[in-house]
Amino acid sequence: MLYRYFAVLFLLGIILTGNLPFHQPVWAETLVHTTTEVRLLLALRVGQEELQKFLPATWQVAPPPGGPIKDANLFVLFIDPLLFQDPQGKPDVGATNRYTVLAVPAKHMQTGEAATVVVTGGVGSTTASAPGAYKASILGTVKREQTYKGANSEGGIVDDFWEVRDVQGGTMDLRIQYERALPMRTKLDQKIYSAVEPTFYRIYRQDIAMDLVKSIPAGVDHVKNYRFNVAMPKLKSLFNGNEQLVAVIAYPMFVRQIFLP
Repeated sequence: MLYRYFAVLFLLGIILTGNLPFHQPVWAETLVHTTTEVRLLLALRVGQEELQKFLPATWQVAPPPGGPIKDANLFVLFIDPLLFQDPQGKPDVGATNRYTVLAVPAKHMQTGEAATVVVTGGVGSTTASAPGAYKASILGTVKREQTYKGANSEGGIVDDFWEVRDVQGGTMDLRIQYERALPMRTKLDQKIYSAVEPTFYRIYRQDIAMDLVKSIPAGVDHVKNYRFNVAMPKLKSLFNGNEQLVAVIAYPMFVRQIFLP
C-alpha cells in the first residue's frame, strides 16, 4: 500500500503536471469557467513513430521514464461533466456534455518544457466540445452506462461502459469492471497545449480525487474485466492491434478552474 501511495504521487507529477513542481509560479491568467467532472483515463503504449505524426514539429513525444505509467505515450480520457460554471459561478446547462479526449505527454523541442498536448481524435457531443477549445475534436455521440455495487464499508465493484460514435462513422467502445479503492486527493496546476494550434494553451487549477485502478509497471491490478476497441480511420495507425494498456486511472472527483493566459 505504501508503494502504491508513492507510485500515485510519481504518476501525478509526471503526467498531470508535466514535470512541473507542485508550487507553481503564478501565470497571468483570466478565469474562463469551472467544471466538476467524473473521469476515466487509459494510459496506453502505441507506436511512437506514428504517434509523433499527430504532434506539431515543435513537440516531441516524451513518455514517462519510470513509475506506474512508465513508457505510456497516449492517454485516452472519457469525461462525464456534472457541472459547468461561468466565471461568476452561474451554471451553464448546455455545456454539460460527455466527451472523449486524446492527449500525448510531450516535450517542447526549443524550450524543453514538458507538458500534455491534446491531439486529434477526440469526440464531443455538442459544439461546446467539438471542435472544442483545442480545435482537436469532431462531433458525435458519447454514451455512458455505469453500475456500482457495494455494501457497508467495502470499496465495491464498478461497471463502466462507454460507447462513442463520430459523424464520420468511427467507433470507440470501452467496457471495464474494477474494484474501487480509496482514492487519493490532491491539488495540481497544469498547462495543456493544442496540437492543432501549437501556441495555444489553457491553464488548469485542479482539485482531484484519483484511484489508480491498474498499473502494469507498479504491479497494481483491480480490474476484473476490460475491453477497449477503436475503429476510427484517422486513428488506424495507432490502434492497429499492437497497442498496449499500461494503466487505468479513475477520477471519482475532478474539479478544475480553467484559465486563459
